[in-house]
Amino acid sequence: MRHKVKWWCSLSLVQHRTTVVFILFSLFPTLLGVYTQEHDINMPHQEVEFWARKIGNHIFHLSNAFALYNDIKDNFHSRDATLQENDGLQLVKEMASDVTNMMKFKVDAVNRIMNVAEEASLDKYKQDEAVDYFNAKRLNPSPDIPQEAIDDKNYRNLSLLSNSHFDGIPINESVSSVHVPTNVYAKAPDVINAIRWSGRLDRTFKSNYELDPTLSWQYFGSSTGFLRQYPASEWVMDEKDPDLYDARLRSWYIQAASSPKDMVILLDVSGSMTGLRKEIAIHVVLNILETLNENDFVNIFNFSTETTELVSCFNDSLVQANMENIGEFKKALKTIETKEIANFSKALIKAFELLQRYNKSGQGSQCNQAIMVVTDGAPDNYEKIFSTYNWPHFQVRVFTYLIGREEKKKRDLSWMACANKGYFVQVTTLAEVREQVLRYIPVMARPMVMYQEDHHHIWTGVYADIAGRRGAPGLKEGYRLMTSVAVPVFDRKKTSTKTANLLGVAGTDVPIREIEKLVPPYKLGVNGYSFMVNSNGYVIYHPDLRPVHRESNAEFQDILKPNYNSVDFAEVELTDYENEARANDSELLELRKELVEQNPAERMMNVKIHLDDMKRVVQRTQKYFAQKISGTPFSLGIAMPDGYGKYKVHGQIELTREIQDRRAGDVMDHFSTGNWSLHPDWVYCEYKYDQHQEDQSPEALIKEFLSRAQKPNWKWRSTRTRPPPDPIMNQAQHKRWKPSMGSDERKDNYYCDKDLVQSLLFDARATNVYSREVKIEDKIKDKNMGSQNFGITTAFVATRSGLTRWIDNPSESSSSNGNSKERHFMKVHNRAIDEVWYKRAVDYYKEDQDAYVYSVPFDAATRDPDEVLVTATRAIFVEENEYRMAPAAVVGVTIKHRKFVDFFKNETYKCPSYPSRDSSCKKAKTCESTSLNCYLLDDNGFIIASENEDDTGKFFGTLEGTIMESLVQSEVYKKIQVFDYQAVCLDTQEKNSMASILTTPIQTLKWFANWMMGNVFWVLVKTQLYTLWDPNEAWAYAQGQWDPNAAPTDEVTYSKGPINHQSTFGEYQEMFPDEAVITEESSGEGSGKYPEEDGSGREGSGEEEIALYEGILEYEVQDYLDGIPTEDTKRTESPDVVGDFPPLELAYINKTHPRPCDKTVYLYKLQSKKLKQDGLYKPVKGKLSNCHTNGCGRPFSVQKVISTNLILVAVNSLCPCESRKVDIEPVEVEHNETTSCNRLLMQHYRKRPQSCVNYHPDEHEIKLCGGAGSLGPSSVALLTLLLAHIYNSMMQS
Repeated sequence: MRHKVKWWCSLSLVQHRTTVVFILFSLFPTLLGVYTQEHDINMPHQEVEFWARKIGNHIFHLSNAFALYNDIKDNFHSRDATLQENDGLQLVKEMASDVTNMMKFKVDAVNRIMNVAEEASLDKYKQDEAVDYFNAKRLNPSPDIPQEAIDDKNYRNLSLLSNSHFDGIPINESVSSVHVPTNVYAKAPDVINAIRWSGRLDRTFKSNYELDPTLSWQYFGSSTGFLRQYPASEWVMDEKDPDLYDARLRSWYIQAASSPKDMVILLDVSGSMTGLRKEIAIHVVLNILETLNENDFVNIFNFSTETTELVSCFNDSLVQANMENIGEFKKALKTIETKEIANFSKALIKAFELLQRYNKSGQGSQCNQAIMVVTDGAPDNYEKIFSTYNWPHFQVRVFTYLIGREEKKKRDLSWMACANKGYFVQVTTLAEVREQVLRYIPVMARPMVMYQEDHHHIWTGVYADIAGRRGAPGLKEGYRLMTSVAVPVFDRKKTSTKTANLLGVAGTDVPIREIEKLVPPYKLGVNGYSFMVNSNGYVIYHPDLRPVHRESNAEFQDILKPNYNSVDFAEVELTDYENEARANDSELLELRKELVEQNPAERMMNVKIHLDDMKRVVQRTQKYFAQKISGTPFSLGIAMPDGYGKYKVHGQIELTREIQDRRAGDVMDHFSTGNWSLHPDWVYCEYKYDQHQEDQSPEALIKEFLSRAQKPNWKWRSTRTRPPPDPIMNQAQHKRWKPSMGSDERKDNYYCDKDLVQSLLFDARATNVYSREVKIEDKIKDKNMGSQNFGITTAFVATRSGLTRWIDNPSESSSSNGNSKERHFMKVHNRAIDEVWYKRAVDYYKEDQDAYVYSVPFDAATRDPDEVLVTATRAIFVEENEYRMAPAAVVGVTIKHRKFVDFFKNETYKCPSYPSRDSSCKKAKTCESTSLNCYLLDDNGFIIASENEDDTGKFFGTLEGTIMESLVQSEVYKKIQVFDYQAVCLDTQEKNSMASILTTPIQTLKWFANWMMGNVFWVLVKTQLYTLWDPNEAWAYAQGQWDPNAAPTDEVTYSKGPINHQSTFGEYQEMFPDEAVITEESSGEGSGKYPEEDGSGREGSGEEEIALYEGILEYEVQDYLDGIPTEDTKRTESPDVVGDFPPLELAYINKTHPRPCDKTVYLYKLQSKKLKQDGLYKPVKGKLSNCHTNGCGRPFSVQKVISTNLILVAVNSLCPCESRKVDIEPVEVEHNETTSCNRLLMQHYRKRPQSCVNYHPDEHEIKLCGGAGSLGPSSVALLTLLLAHIYNSMMQS
C-alpha cells in the first residue's frame, strides 16, 4: 500500500511538472515575440539624419530671409565698419579716473556739511527763540488743502514735486526736513538747540547739489536723535506701525563715530543667571553684535567655572564680524545653559591673552580693543589682573553690564570700567537694553573727538535701499543697491569740565547705478562686465551679485538674502578648475589680493558663467583688469572675453558732417523702418538736473537731443566727470568752474555720450531694412521651401549700441498679438547685448558661425500654448581674419511654438525618399510610431519640441534621465559642476501645540502671568501713563493690534531687540536716549522718504531686513517675556491678520528660517565637435542594454540639426526600462563639522582701514564712566488703577 501511495505521488509530481513546462512553452512564443520584435526593429538612424538635415536647412533659410540677415551684415561691412583693439588696462584706468572724480565730489560734499555744522554749533541762541523747521512727519504736500483747513496746527504746507533722480519720490529742493524719532522728545532743550543750529545746513545742502547734480540724499544725523535730510520729503508712515527709525543705529553713523575694534564678550552663565536675567543678558549680547561691522573682530566666551567659546568652531580666535559669523553667534545664544559658579579670573585672563596675542601678531583690526563683561555681579574688582595685563598703557577698554537691580553689586563692576577707560551701565529690564548698550560707542570715539582735526571719512559696504517697497518707480526688484560716505562732526566748544562730545555724523548716499553710469557697458562689449570690490574683498557690485532670494517658495520671493552685503569676490567668480566647494584657486586668490591691495592688475582665467537662473552654463577664458578708486577702499575691475573681446567694432556717423551734408536728410530718417527701442538702462543723453517733468523714455530723449543737435551752437558736453574745484581757487576761478544754475539755464546743463550716440546712428543706418515693402519671398533662395505654415511672428535685430528694432509678420501677428494678454516680446526683451539670447548667440558663433541659437521659456508648459514663442538668434561679426573679429549685432526671429511643433511633426512623420534607403519605409520607422519618441533638444539639454506639448521647456533628464546619462557617456553632452555660494536653504521649525498648556501647571501659570502683564499695559494706555514707559508700545495698544486677554502661543519671536522704556523726559542730556523695537516695516536705513527706505544710508542690509530674514535675533522667551507684545509676536501668533503684511512677516508665521548655505548643480553643454566625423555631422548610435528584467534594451539615435544649436533625439520606447530622473535643481553641499568650521574660520586676505584713532594722552581727564539706567517712577495711583482693572477683569471672566 505504501508503494501505491508513493507511486501515485510520483506520478502526480511528474504530471505537475509537465503541466508547468507546457504552460511555459505556450507562453514563450509570446514573450519571445515581444523581445524579438524589439530587436527586429532597427533604429532609423538614416531617417533621423535626414530629418535633422531637412529641418535645419528649412528653418535656417526661412529665419535668414525673415530676419534679413544678409542685408544687415552687408550693411555693416559696406558702411566701413572697422575693428579696434581693446586696451583693457587703459580702459579701466579711464573708468576708474571718472569714478574717482565722482567719489571726490561726495567726500567734499560731506566735508562741507561737517565744517558748517561744527561752526554752526558754536553760535549762541536765545533759549526761548522759536525754531523754524519742516517736520518730515508733519508736512502737507497737497496745495489743494489750505493751511487753515488742517486741524493739526503742527502741520505745514510744503510743495513737493516728483523727481526722477530721487526715484520719483516727491521732494522740495529748497529746504531740508527733520525727522525726530518717536522715542525722542522733540521739544527737549538739547534737541531743539541742535535743530536750530543745524538749520544753517540748508544752504550747504543746496550748494552741494548745484555743484554735483549726481548727489543723492544728504543728511546730518544728530547725537540727540533727529535726522536732517535734504531734499525735504514727507516721511510717510504706515498707520499700522509706529515710527521707530533712529539714525544713530545706522551703520554709517556707527562706523563714522568710531574706529575698528577687536572685541571679546564675556557672558556670565553661572547658576545665578537664570530666568529674566538670562534673557536680558542675551539681549545685551545681541545688541552689542548689532553695533559691529565687517572691519571689526569679535568672539564670545561663556564663563562659569570654566571659560569656553560660545561657538566651538571659533576656538581661541577672533573672527571677522561679517553677517555669517554674527549669525553663528546669534544661533548659539539660543542654546546657552546656566550652571555652577562664575570664575572671573579665568575669563578675564583668557580675554586679555587673546587680545594681546592678536595685537602682537598683527591680526585682527589692529586698532581699538575692548572687553565687554555681561554679568549679574562680581565678587571682586580683580585689580591685580588689570594691573598685569592692561596697565599702564590701557590698550584694552573694559565695558561692564550689570544685569539686575542689586545696587550693592555696582561698585566692583563700575570700578573695572572706570579704571580701564570704559563705561559701566546697569540693565534692569529688557526695555532699556539697547539704550544702555549704545553708550559704549561715544566712549570708543573719545580719542577721535579729542583730536578735533582728524575727520576721517568712511565708506560703507553695499546695502539695499528698500524704497521700492512703497512702489517708487525705476527700481529693480524693489531694491536699489547703495553705498554711503560719512564723516563725524565734533563739538568744538570749550568747557570747564573735560568732555569729548560727538555732535553727530554727516553723510550722503551713493547709488550703485551712478557708479555704473561711469563704466558704460558698451565699451566693454557683449559678455564683458565691470565690478567693484572693497578692502575686505566683498563685492560692491558684480553681475553675479544676487541680493534677492528667488526661491520657488512664494513666501520668500524678492526678500534680501541673509549675507547679500558680505559676498566675497571669490564667491562670484567661478574658475573652471573648481571641482569641489570653495576650492581656493590660486589664480583667483591672487587677483582678489590685488583688488584688495588696490594694485593695478591684469590677469587671465578660465571661468564658468551661468545664465538663465543657473540653468545654462558657458565655459570661457576671460581677461581681467583692475585699478584703484583713489580716496576710497574700493577697486574697480573689468572682465572681457578672450578672443572676440579683444576687439570692438568701430563704426560711427559724424553728426556734424551728417547735418552739413544736404543729401543726408534728417538723421531721424535712419529710424524710419520698423519699430525700435533703446537699452532702458544706458545713458545716451540726459539732463543733469531734473525739471520735475514726466519721465521721458530713452527713445523720447534721443529724439529730443538729436533734434537739438541739428541746430546751431550744438555742443556735445561728453565729459561725464571732472575733478572737484581746487580749494586754492580764487573767487573768479571758482565762478568760472561752477556751473550756472538759473532755472532757465538748467536745460542747457546736460550730458551726451558722443561715441555712443554716433555709434547708434551708424547702427540705425545699417539696420534700417525692415520695410513693409520688402517681400520675404524674394529673399528665400530655395523657392520650393515656401514661407507659410512655419509660424514666424517677428523679425528683429539688436546691436552693440543698445538699439533693438523689429518688424512683425502681418500674416501671423494679426491673429495673435491683437488678442494677446502678454506684452510684445521685443518690448520686454529690449536690453540688446544684455539679453541672454544675445549673449548665447555671440558665444555660439565660435561653435558654428552659421547657427541660429534656439530657446523656449522654461515654464512654457504652464503657459497658454498660443502665447509660447520660440526664439532663434544668430550673431553678426565684423571679421578681418579668423583671429581678428568682433560682434556687431544679433538678428533673430520669434516663432509660434505650436506651428514650430507642427512643422517638426510634419517632417519627422514622413518617410524620407532617397536612393540609399534600404527597404520601403514603414510607419514604425517614423516618429509617428508609438514605439519611437522624438525630441529636439537645445545645447543645454532643454526640450524645444516634442510630440507631447507638456514637455516644452523641461530639462530632458527629468523625462529620460537614463538616456541623458547615456548622452553624457557618449560625449554628446558635457557635465559641468557649478557652485552657488550665495544660496539660501530653508529650515522649517516645528511649532509646539497649544495643547502643551494643559500638560503642565507651569504653562498655566505662565499664561496667567502673560494675561496679567497684558492688563498692565492696558492700564498704562487707558490712563495715558504709558509715556512714562514707552510711547511706541502704547501706540500699538492704542491701535488695537494686540489683545491682552488672548492666550499666548508657546513661544515668542523677538526680531529686533527689546521693547523700550523711556525713563523720564529729564534725561535728554544723555548721549543715546531710549529707543524702541525696530522692525522691518517701520524702520530701515532712512532718508525720510519712507520708514522702510534708506535714502540717508539706511541699510535694508544686516540690520532690519536681514535680522528678520535670517531669524538671527529670534529666540524663545519662555518666562516673563511671553506676555509682552511686540509687532513681531503679534504677526507670529495671529495668522488671520496677515493680509497686508509683506512676505517677510509670512516667514515668521510659517516658522521657516532661511539660512545661507552652499549649493551645487550639474549643468550640461552640447559637445558639437564630438558629433562630427570627417567634417560632417553623423548620427550617434546608442543603446541601453539589459535595462529590464526580460533582457530588452532601448536603442536611441542622436543627430545634430545643422545650422542650429539643436540635436534630434529618437528613442525606442518599447522596452519598459526604469528611467532615473536627472534634475538640474541645485542641492545643498553637505559640509561636515570640520569643513564647516574651516569655512567659517577661513579668512581671505583683507586690507585694514587706513584710519585708526584709539588713543589720546588727555583722555584720562574725562571722568564720565557710566551709571545705572532706571525706569520711570512708580506711583500709588498707578498701582491702584492696575489692581482695580485686574480685579474687574477677573470678575468678568
